[in-house]
Formats: sequence, structure tokens, C-alpha cells
Amino acid sequence: MIIQMSYLFVAWLLYVAIQTIYRLYFHPLKKIPGPKLAAASSAYEFYFNVIKGGKFIWEIERLHEIYGPMIRIAPSEIHIKDPSYYEEIYAPYSRRREKPEKFYRQFDVDGSAFVTVSAELHRERRAPLSKWFSKSATTDMIPIIHKNLDKLCEHLHSAYKSHRVIKIDAGFASLTSDIINGYFLGHHSGNLDKEDFNENVRDGINGILQNSHLFFFFPFIAKIIEIIPLSVLKWLNPFMHALIAEKIRVHGHVVEALSGKRTSEGSVLDSVLDKGLPENLRGSRRLSNDAMSVLTAGTETTARALVVGLYNIIQDTKIKDKLRDELKTVMPTPQSRPTWDQLKQLPYLSAVISETMRLAIGVTMRCPRMAPSETLVYGDYTIPPGTVMSQINYFVLMDPTIFPNPHVFDPERWIQAASEGQHLERYLVNFSKGSRNCLGLNLANSEMYLTIATLIRQFEFSLYQTTDKDMEFARDFAVPYPEKGNSSMNILVEGLVQE
Repeated sequence: MIIQMSYLFVAWLLYVAIQTIYRLYFHPLKKIPGPKLAAASSAYEFYFNVIKGGKFIWEIERLHEIYGPMIRIAPSEIHIKDPSYYEEIYAPYSRRREKPEKFYRQFDVDGSAFVTVSAELHRERRAPLSKWFSKSATTDMIPIIHKNLDKLCEHLHSAYKSHRVIKIDAGFASLTSDIINGYFLGHHSGNLDKEDFNENVRDGINGILQNSHLFFFFPFIAKIIEIIPLSVLKWLNPFMHALIAEKIRVHGHVVEALSGKRTSEGSVLDSVLDKGLPENLRGSRRLSNDAMSVLTAGTETTARALVVGLYNIIQDTKIKDKLRDELKTVMPTPQSRPTWDQLKQLPYLSAVISETMRLAIGVTMRCPRMAPSETLVYGDYTIPPGTVMSQINYFVLMDPTIFPNPHVFDPERWIQAASEGQHLERYLVNFSKGSRNCLGLNLANSEMYLTIATLIRQFEFSLYQTTDKDMEFARDFAVPYPEKGNSSMNILVEGLVQE
């Protein structure tokens, strides 16, 4: 037995040695600059993202400073830090792009449009959903947004009267969660009906995001977790318990919809099924995973953007006053309800929203693409077909050559750029670009405009025990996380705007 084990160990060492030699000296990416260890083994990424906890993004940044704008960050993957090349990687349907299956399996939503590899199959899976997230469809659901905003405002009025501290990050997560659950599933999740906004509304999302790097290297762990009894899982890991409970809840709604049960108000899911969804797309597990992708994206990223926006507005009285003065042109009273189109016509509000989105970042993970049949060229380097390649949105949004003093919240940069005929919006890549850009960009934008306008027009706020440390981006778990915990923000409602 010992001899056999020795043979196996020697065989494994020989395999690793041959694989390493191939990756370093014979691989199609052998000429791409970067550290030899990253080219030889995925252990390089494992160390920074799993052992150190979401720190690989900062190592990538350091490597670019050493090796230049294109580097090899894994045996079969390159990263390019050049905003001018972004649309080559994230190209439109006319130039076929695919997703590498290995990278997206960490989210355990097999069969969803989000993780689909093939460009053709992705188009087939996304098409039934797209019309329900168009600009016109989003405009039609503005009353739903206002209905939920009213609930948030009721909390803020109550907090003003009682001098109570408001955990507004939980409030924003409850707002976006209730909106997307009601719209997509027809389910009243009721987070805004609870006094504390249901502070645990993001626990399930944290469960998947904070373990995403571990699941990337060991995807089978996600499958094992699904078979652990919920009572045991709650004891082992409350966040994973919340995630599995959320998956069970969503799957239950999907099964009901497939069986013919319809919500009283209708939903995107009901409408998609009623429109004759092809049989090959009607699997309950696949639809559940589609729903999980939409609900997760529709809750966390928009909620964090609202936190970032309000935090910076509160910090700068000049920005707040200028914004409120402009809002009065379409909101003559604090309770006025302008349309989304009216708000989009306000230049300073639009600049505040753009700057908010830029600093909020959205997705911080790299989102790789492959050009399966197209040879690309970057500088003196040829990128072979099928190469896994990416740009990290953060590096575009924080590029000082495009956005001087990039860490400063400065809406005026957008006003000045517009007056000079510059199109800074080209570099606002929070929702990605091309054929696989974010499905919910219109919904997110409408929530941003309406929420910021409503809160600034009605209330005076101050921060309570909240600092830049609570807002910082220190760790990449698919979205920005501070050094400890999650982004959090406490506020006091200091007054009600009277005119």
C-alpha cells in the first residue's frame, strides 16, 4: 500500500511538473507579461482571494504597475487595464462573446441567463425577460417604486419624531428587495413593513457573496451545503442558512407559478410564463436560478449605491443645497411626485446620480469574456481565440486620467464634461457593456433618481457613528466590502423640509 501511494505521489508530482512547464513555456499566453507563479498555478489567486479574503484585486493593481496594461493573472486568463479597450472585451451581439463556465459556477445558479456560456443560448434565455426591464416597462412600474418609497419615508418621519437612529443601509436594502420581489415574483416580502426594516434582508446575499471565492475553487461545497438540514446549517453558518432558505422560498414561488397559480397583481414571472415560454426553458430549477440572479442583483448593488450617494450628499452642504434647489423646479412641494423623465432632465441631479454610481462601483469582481472565434490584438500582443480576458470596472471608474481626483465625490465633473462636449458616460461601466450588460440597469437608475430626489426634498439628515471606514472598498467579494463586515450607515433625521 505504501509503495502504491508513493507511485501515485510521484505520478502527481510528474503531472504538476509537466503542466507547469507547458504553462510557462508552451502555452499560447506564454509571452504575456506577469508573474511566473500566476502563469503556473491558480494558487496565486487562491492565496489572495481565499486566504487573505478578497484581496486579489489589489494584487492585480500592483502587478499592472510593474508589468504594464496587459498581464497574465492565471494560467489561462489575462487582465487588461485600459478603458479604451473595454468595449473590445465587452462587445455587442455583432461580435460574439462567451462567458467561461468555470468562473461563474461560484454563484451556483446553473441554467440562468447570467451564467450561460454560449452567446446564442444566452440570447434565448435572456429574451423573455428583457422586455420587462426595458425603459418603457420600468416607467410603467414607477407607482410601485413610489408605493415602497412612501413606506421608507414613513419610517423616517417616525424616526424624526422619536429621535431614533435609522440604519439606512438596511432601509435601502429593504426598499430594493421589496421592489424587485414584488415586480419579478409578485411576492410581498414585507421588509419595509418591519420596524427594523428586517436588518437580515441581506444575509442570504452575504452568504453567497462572502463565500464566492471559496466556491470558485471548490464549487462542490455549494452543493453539499444544499443538502445539510436547515436547523443544522443555521447553527453552523447563519448566512448560508439564510441563502438556502431564500433559494427554497424562491423555488416555491416558481413551482406555484408553473402549476398555474398566479399572484393577484401579476409579475414578470407570471407574464413570461403566460407568453408561451418554450418548454426547454420552463424547468423549475433553471427558472429559480434566473430569479435568484435577478433578486440578488436587484437588491444589493442598488442599495449600496443609495448608501454611497446619501453619505456623500450629507457630507457636503453645498451639494445638498444645490441639489435641493434644482429639485424644487419639478417638485414645488416636498410631497410632489415628478416622473422619472422629469428627473432625468435635471442636469445637477443627473450629475449626482452619475457620480454616485461611479463611486459605488457596483460589481467589483472581474467578469471574464471569451471571443471564441476572433483573434484580438492589444498593442504588440495577439490574443488567441478562446482566451479568458477581463477588465475590472473599478479600474475604469477610478482612472485618474478620466476622472481627476477619482476618490472625491464631485458631481461638477459631469457638468463640466457635458459643457465641453466630452462623453464621460462612456466610462460609467457599472452595468458593463455589450450583449451581456446588466438586465436591470433601467430599474436601478429609476430607483436611484426617485429615491435620492424624494429623500433630499423631504428631509434633513446627519450621520451617526458612521465614517469613511464604513464606506471603504477594502475587499472584493463580487461587490465592495469594507475591511470588516458590510457597508453600513446610520443616520439621524434632523428635520423636515418645509418648502
